[in-house]
Amino acid sequence: MKEGVLVILLFVLAVNVMAEIKDNTGIDLSPENVEMGKVVFMNHCRPCHGLKYHKPDPIAPLMDSEQAMDVFGVVPPDLSLMARARGRGLEGAFYIYRLLTTYYRDGDGALRNRAFAEWGGGDGTTAMPPPIDADDPELHEKALSVASFLYTVADPVYHERRTLGIYVLSYMVVLTLLLFIVNKRTWKDISS
Repeated sequence: MKEGVLVILLFVLAVNVMAEIKDNTGIDLSPENVEMGKVVFMNHCRPCHGLKYHKPDPIAPLMDSEQAMDVFGVVPPDLSLMARARGRGLEGAFYIYRLLTTYYRDGDGALRNRAFAEWGGGDGTTAMPPPIDADDPELHEKALSVASFLYTVADPVYHERRTLGIYVLSYMVVLTLLLFIVNKRTWKDISS
């Protein structure tokens, strides 16, 4: 009986530790930050990119695909699911943050991006110019807020899922404890 209680206590401790683990990406999914990210997206990203799966209303890019093809040589992708496509958990949102903050010019003066090079395995050449000016004092805050906004677009039930997960794990702990007690009482008279 003592071993069972010890196992259950360790399980409860593990559940609490897992609930407290924070992602070390710096992405803040608070409603205020997500709203700020939406404003930044509308001002800096929407001219080229859309959000086809944004709820409640899709957001269309301001530039149509023919204009984008003429200007950039490629059609800018829809960003609705980009945060989920580029990594598991908040890794995809962190990729978006890095993409927005790691532009540089190489020795020839060509515009390159470190995050794009790391992901694509190329030399970092990208058709997308920096949407937020590198001299902007709020570059990192804007990039983090856009990343959090795009993550919530890609995973709109994130907060609900995290909250529900704690209840489900608590239910499983209680159920395991009850089943353990029933098992002990059922087989107490049978000796091996």
